Amino acid sequence: MSTSPDLCIIGAGTLGVDLALYARRLGASVVLADRDRPEQGDAAQQALRMASLVQSAKRAQDMRRAPELGVGASEFKLSAKQVAERATRLVENRIRATSPEILTAQGVTVMRGAVSFVDGRSVLVGDITIKPGKIVIAIGGAPAIPDIPGLGDIDVFTLDSILENQRKLTHLVIIGSDAAAVEQAQLQRRFGAAVTLVPHGPLLPDFDPEAVSLLLAAFADEGISVRTGARVVAINKRSQGIGIEIEAEGGVRETLDASHVLVSAGRKVDLGELDIAKARLRPGANSSRTIRPVGIAAGQEDWSAARAHGRAAVDALLGRRRSNVDFPVPRLVETEPGIAQIGPLAPRAGKARAGDTILRENMAENDRAAAMGNDRGLVKLTLDGKGQIQRACVVDPFAAELAGTLALAMSRKIGLAGLADLPLPRPSLFEVFSRLGENYLAARNVSTKGQGGRTLRRWLGL
Repeated sequence: MSTSPDLCIIGAGTLGVDLALYARRLGASVVLADRDRPEQGDAAQQALRMASLVQSAKRAQDMRRAPELGVGASEFKLSAKQVAERATRLVENRIRATSPEILTAQGVTVMRGAVSFVDGRSVLVGDITIKPGKIVIAIGGAPAIPDIPGLGDIDVFTLDSILENQRKLTHLVIIGSDAAAVEQAQLQRRFGAAVTLVPHGPLLPDFDPEAVSLLLAAFADEGISVRTGARVVAINKRSQGIGIEIEAEGGVRETLDASHVLVSAGRKVDLGELDIAKARLRPGANSSRTIRPVGIAAGQEDWSAARAHGRAAVDALLGRRRSNVDFPVPRLVETEPGIAQIGPLAPRAGKARAGDTILRENMAENDRAAAMGNDRGLVKLTLDGKGQIQRACVVDPFAAELAGTLALAMSRKIGLAGLADLPLPRPSLFEVFSRLGENYLAARNVSTKGQGGRTLRRWLGL
């Protein structure tokens, strides 16, 4: 075992394991420092568990909506215990695939024990000191709990604990405005609970407002109460249930009767438990040329974004030049319909440039979406003067898959015109891209010279 590896990754959650294997594929010697406990908020495991729960809830919702598709309604029984057990089994099966024995066989040295910095170049794992060339911090973080009077007097669900809940809830009040809060609102409603969402600020502030409005309309249809603009100002523990006092815009107060409360307010990471002060980083910094926090430790709670950021950090630490292909990572809200956002919102993207165009297509005009009964959605694109996609927003039950295609097109510099001739079966959800491409071409004032140039390139196979 080398005590001077090229790279030491602190934290053996899914992200730490992924980055360790990635670094090994690049030829680096790697020590994975396992703190001998689960890393809180393991994004990949939570995403898989959530995906399992969402599919169970979707099946229940499909049965409720069956009469809309001409299928007679039938009675069904939903077992919260069996649903939770299935999600647990899926996660456990994935964990086995990254056991220490398998990691060792792939060249990763796994060391277990308490981890702490000795100085800026040395790390103590258990009772062994190692001196790696570079260090990645991939530890988890505990759920953040807001300071609300009375909240500490009751048992509160967090995003960690509610994923393992095996009881049917009566009335769940969710405090939060992020994607996780919104996802849980629909999930728990489909599992039979009454749900009230109190955002504590703008709902889904990183997503297109038009997309959010479509999701809110779907929530209203499912009976989910969203108190936009309201805040929880006090919580009163009762002998039966919980009193939730909320304050709406204008100062109007109201008390809700709840059975349970879920808080979704992000996570907090305690780097102090690693004795990071001994690394002698510059004041106010948690990173240096040799030390990089990633994932939750760097404020990246979404699994896809955390992995992309983590791999970029490994590349930088190992001195590996990134390829010219930069894949934009969609931000997702895993609801039905789902929302996928690629790139910053227009107000955050800076001043609009001359020639920028916004195109949109309603999924109501898509034959496949209409046949599935899921035609509430849209695709909205912002293009530059050359027809390259700069930003995108997708609202659809298959938003993740549609957004993946757009991300690939953006990374490969395939303009919207290039999507007009996609060879697609009919009907297909992906027809929305060819329709957008056709609309873009129809709106352009293409000169005869430009048409001739395109024809020549086509004949030459360029």
